[in-house]
Amino acid sequence: MISRLVKKIKNSLQALWHGFADTINANKKKSILGVFLALLLVIALTFLTLTVNSKIRAAQMDNLIYEDLPTKKIVPFSYGEGDKMINEKKAVSVMFAKPNQTETRKALQIIKQKEDELNRKFYYYPLVYQTPEIKNTYNIASDEVTFVFFQNGEEKNRFTLNSVKDPKENFIPELNRLPMWNIEVEENKK
Repeated sequence: MISRLVKKIKNSLQALWHGFADTINANKKKSILGVFLALLLVIALTFLTLTVNSKIRAAQMDNLIYEDLPTKKIVPFSYGEGDKMINEKKAVSVMFAKPNQTETRKALQIIKQKEDELNRKFYYYPLVYQTPEIKNTYNIASDEVTFVFFQNGEEKNRFTLNSVKDPKENFIPELNRLPMWNIEVEENKK
């Protein structure tokens, strides 16, 4: 009984295939044009999917993360531009942090309260998409707020918000000293 059913399905599929092949052979130009158009459609949809995905992520970051930044001294990286900016800029200070964690909100609150004491701008690299790659590239813990100073794409100094004793008093001075990595090295040599 099962073998008859399998044979019947097999014969039906063969009949459909032969009918399809006959139609293609009868209309070769239309068939080639149809295959070509289908291939173009697949390529266009693939390209559209890839570009729209990154644009959606960029828009999400702009609307959900960057609008809430408390000061103009925090410069957000455009989506997908963080690594490029770090490598191309001569000197850059970067904050790596998940936008929705308590420590990030604490850091932003202190920055807002003591904005006048902050002596330079720094970049914000939110850990939202591609977090494992960013963690591995920059050797950071995703659950901490990490500040890193880069010179010519090379890390020179870093600290985490958790490593600062009494953050309300010492966080902004520590952030201001971040680019002064060579002074710390000289002091340690003495």
